[in-house]
Amino acid sequence: MGKNRDVQELTNLMSRALRHKIGSIVNKDEFYSGKYAKDAENIMKEAEKVMLRHNWNKDDKAEIKELLKVKLGKELKEKDFLDNKKFDIMEAEMGKALSRLGLN
Repeated sequence: MGKNRDVQELTNLMSRALRHKIGSIVNKDEFYSGKYAKDAENIMKEAEKVMLRHNWNKDDKAEIKELLKVKLGKELKEKDFLDNKKFDIMEAEMGKALSRLGLN
């Protein structure tokens, strides 16, 4: 796979994982919260596998961060059942995920 294709796959996986993680945080009292947290962890493990396929330079990392921000923002906007504080923690959760993958 090419690097551009992996960037797309990586950001898709990360945005899905972060949507689930943020959902588990902001709606922690809902019955699906635990499942969302577990799903987020599993999806991040898949993202780690994609991340390991390449050596990412600073331009790649900047592109990944910007693309992730757009994709995650769009996903969170569509999920209107999630509490609106989802946008308040979006940046912090993105930073944690990017750091975890060594992409920050």
